[in-house]
Amino acid sequence: MAGSDRSGGEGGGTDKTTAATARTISAPAPVVLNPRTPKMALAERLIVGGVVSEAGGMAVIRQVRDNNLQRVAAIKLPRPEVARDQALVRGLIEEAQVTAQLDHPNIVPVHELGVDAQGDVFFTMKLVRGRTLGEILAGADLRRRTDRGLFLQLQVFLKVCDAVAFAHSRGVLHLDLKPGNIMVGEFGEVFVMDWGLARLRSAPRNGRGVTGGTLSYMAPELAIGDASRLDERTDVFMLGGVLYETLTGKRPHGGGTPTELLARAVSADVAPPDREVDFELPARLCRIAMKALARDPAKRYQTVADLARDVESFFHTPWRFPRAEFRHGALIIREGEDADCAYVVLKGRCVAYNTVDGRRVVLREMVEGDVFGEVALLTQGKRTASVEALEDVEVLVIERSFFEEELGTNHWLSMFVRTLAARFTENSARMAELEAASSRPR
Repeated sequence: MAGSDRSGGEGGGTDKTTAATARTISAPAPVVLNPRTPKMALAERLIVGGVVSEAGGMAVIRQVRDNNLQRVAAIKLPRPEVARDQALVRGLIEEAQVTAQLDHPNIVPVHELGVDAQGDVFFTMKLVRGRTLGEILAGADLRRRTDRGLFLQLQVFLKVCDAVAFAHSRGVLHLDLKPGNIMVGEFGEVFVMDWGLARLRSAPRNGRGVTGGTLSYMAPELAIGDASRLDERTDVFMLGGVLYETLTGKRPHGGGTPTELLARAVSADVAPPDREVDFELPARLCRIAMKALARDPAKRYQTVADLARDVESFFHTPWRFPRAEFRHGALIIREGEDADCAYVVLKGRCVAYNTVDGRRVVLREMVEGDVFGEVALLTQGKRTASVEALEDVEVLVIERSFFEEELGTNHWLSMFVRTLAARFTENSARMAELEAASSRPR
């Protein structure tokens, strides 16, 4: 898909996803060559095909084949009944010019702006094969989302932030950011689409009159229609809405009639993400989303880069691991048991020991930052020692699936780590035998 029209602001109040799915787009064909003299006549050069998206009611996006370059692209045209509407034509031209000047890997490229044989303005752009982020989230069971699944969705979000931050550096506000305007290609490409409501940061800002946008994601200053208050933080709010839906599968302003949605958008009274779902969400990400969605722009992230930086810092926290607590004297792991997890000590002290001839042999004492239980996971063997809490202990629980997932991505690292763990186990067994032999009476 190459884009979707939002120039009418979805009627100023409706809220619907209009992007086409991959089912409406033909599969990419193998590369072919046809080194003939390029055609000059538009009708011979561009062959318009089927509809990709019928969005907004004012324009339509179709597939188009460029016979000179032997590629399939997308063409955006006004609907015949409004093709002479000067405001629409101006908006189409401005959308093409804005998008074309935002030369960024995560912004859909524009190829050509022109006039067809009927005198109608059009522009062509890259045809992105894939799904919108909105479609991906709508089709996902977020209760069963893995840590890796969340990580990949956040990577999409960060690429969107990169694109919007670049647009801001060029003086452009998007003003209609939402999952339905984010395309994820078949090969992992991410594109911010539909710049039809984009506004130059330097545009006149005195007074009201701003219209358009999607109510379920709209920032309050945009819902009020006050042009003097629009700036980069308006896009930050809507990016907060994208993050909110990524976490919860729900839109920040929910559903309802246009009047109800407008009232919610103006008040910006958004429920925290963790209250909207019945499954656990990372608290840090919830706080990041709510800060971006603050009603007062001064309380939001002041730039998209600030928002992205906080999301990136989230990856450096132990977000994907549950915590567990053990009281003083509790046995955390038992020698000889099957291993299903390892532990990182967050607080307190514990001791690892073997039982040799009925006697307890202390191996080591562990404090904050120490790791234990990992050897049996790596060797896929039995626990080689017991661990007991010397005082109240709090730990991170690192499950077997994490080790398998991480080591599975690097064959050589997996080989070295597992070999090292096996040798450690062998040496520990020999040490235990020597300890047992030295403790026997002569």
